[in-house]
Amino acid sequence: MAETTTKEDIRIDADEADELNREAADDLERIERAVKQEAEEYVEAVDGDGNEKESVEAAATAFDFDEAEGETERLANDASERD
Repeated sequence: MAETTTKEDIRIDADEADELNREAADDLERIERAVKQEAEEYVEAVDGDGNEKESVEAAATAFDFDEAEGETERLANDASERD
């Protein structure tokens, strides 16, 4: 039978927590860049196919992602200012 661990079982110091938070933020930024690049490439590919409806939908999705990315950045900045 596999052992389980709860968050109460895990203890790390503040420096470790800060480092883990930085690593998580870096990972998230890499993922966001990759998704954004893929969305932009898809928009270009669909534009080339001449399917206007799909092209508009792809561009709207890319725009929504940009907006969400900006909101995430604003929230991160707000959180860091409170520290």
